[in-house]
This record gives sequence, C-alpha cells and structure tokens, in this order.
Amino acid sequence: MADRLFSLVLMLAAVALGAAAWQLEVPFQYEPVGPKAIPLILAVLLFACSAWLVIKPSRFKGEYGRSIFVRHLLVVLGLVAYAWSFEILGFILSTCLVGTVFARLFGLALGKAVLYSVALGAVGYVLLSVVLELNVPAGTLFGG
Repeated sequence: MADRLFSLVLMLAAVALGAAAWQLEVPFQYEPVGPKAIPLILAVLLFACSAWLVIKPSRFKGEYGRSIFVRHLLVVLGLVAYAWSFEILGFILSTCLVGTVFARLFGLALGKAVLYSVALGAVGYVLLSVVLELNVPAGTLFGG
C-alpha cells in the first residue's frame, strides 16, 4: 500500500515537472530540440514508471531494515556526487564512476560493473551528443 501511495505522489510530481517544463521559454535556442525536451522526457518516464507501480506494486513485503536504508542513502549520495562531478569530470567519466558504484551496490561484480558503466557512459554520450545534438559537458578537468 505504501508503494502505491508513494507512486501516486510521484505521478503528481511528474505532472508538476511536465507543466513546469511546458512553460519553459528561452530567448534563444542553442540546441535543436530546445530546453524543454529533457524535462518533458523525464516527466513522461516518471509518470509511466509511477503508473506501473500503481498497477503492479512490488512483491517485496520485507522489513525496511538498516541495510536497505544504507543502500538508499548511498544512492542519494551518489546522485549528489554525480551532479557535483558532472561539470568537472564531464558526462562520460562521471557517468562511469557513478554507474560503477551503483552497479556494485546492487550486487554486480567489479569487472561487470565497470563494463556496464563504460557502456552506459559511451552509449549515453552518443545518444545525447550525436543523436539528439545536445551539449554534453566534456569536463573542465579536460579543458571542456
């Protein structure tokens, strides 16, 4: 029941994000898809995933113990570190580092975690930079 309530709150947040993104106007357009695309895509994905949780909630009925709390806390700290390192290290390197940590948190072996995160960073860069033609930071550490 708690996951359904939480997903309903997330659905409201997705609608609010979509409404805020729809209102976004800039005096110039420096990217082909404009500044609305990413927040709108995120709003649609958040709404779809939240709707899935309402329809088919988790089967996990265990206690919310200390180990799960620590994992969730590490994920939040990892996302903060990702946001902080994004401009300094650039998209690919920061995605590789955080992706490796997240994959290890969820039980993947180190070699597979590194392979996964390198693929995630490279494919994500190609999708954002080449396909969508968005400005993806190279990182001030590398002269970007």
